Amino acid sequence: DAFAVHGACGFWGVLAVGIFTRPEYAYNNFGAHGFVYPGPQPDLIAVQIVALIIELVWVSVLSFLMFFGLNKAGFLRVSSDVEEVGMDISKHGDTPAYNL
Repeated sequence: DAFAVHGACGFWGVLAVGIFTRPEYAYNNFGAHGFVYPGPQPDLIAVQIVALIIELVWVSVLSFLMFFGLNKAGFLRVSSDVEEVGMDISKHGDTPAYNL
């Protein structure tokens, strides 16, 4: 599933950087590091959360525009014949997946 791999795991990967980045691996000019390490500026988590919010808005807006356009153009709906028979048969043939 694309969302499970790219969406949820990608979200966790970005968030984990803000939580677990050790100060010696945080290559930035401000000294920000992960949330779990003590020190003067554990504000890398805030930067990562802002980046996730921006990414979420970006993906939502572009996905809406794409799917809205495809829907208006008629590309998101299968024909009524295919819908009546079922997508499995139209794509995979007459052989059933399970012999029940």
